[in-house]
Amino acid sequence: MASRIDDRTAWAARRRRRLRMAEDVLLLPLALLVEFLDRVVWKGTKALLDLISRAPPIARLRRFLQDLPPVIVLFLFLIPEAIDHLSGLWATVLLVKGNWLAATVVAVFIKGFALLLAIWIYQACEQSLLSVRWFARFHHAVLEAKAWVLRRTEPVRLRLRQALRSVLARTGNRRLARRFSAWRWRLARMAGLARR
Repeated sequence: MASRIDDRTAWAARRRRRLRMAEDVLLLPLALLVEFLDRVVWKGTKALLDLISRAPPIARLRRFLQDLPPVIVLFLFLIPEAIDHLSGLWATVLLVKGNWLAATVVAVFIKGFALLLAIWIYQACEQSLLSVRWFARFHHAVLEAKAWVLRRTEPVRLRLRQALRSVLARTGNRRLARRFSAWRWRLARMAGLARR
């Protein structure tokens, strides 16, 4: 009788481990994407937009936006978001029709500009946007989902980082790391964030 209970317990533990591993495998690409977007795209875009915001006309526009009521700021924030999604749809249609060059141009320039504009409005008016209750709730839910995914996949991401470091240490290939470091320093210097 005791051995049957032990077998069931062991089977249940193996099943939980397999489910956890399947969850990790499914969540890992999402976690890597979130981390890439946060560390590279978001921080790089923020530094670029901070640099652009130092120009006097853009600084005046930023102050003007900050003085607007929250509902109007939210409407202005949603316009580039809608353009971003519609240009993605347009690029997809162009790609399906076989016009990959036009699809790439639409995706890179129109979608990119709309995304930069939305991020700039968000940065300029974050407090105003978060004063709208439903937007703040949605914003908080997105941040919680991001944190949950990163927490769940932390052990796997650490193992991947360690494996990558050991491969790089074994091969002695530090050139790529030096190049990335040089580019990060140049971007930081351009944005005025580098220490001299």
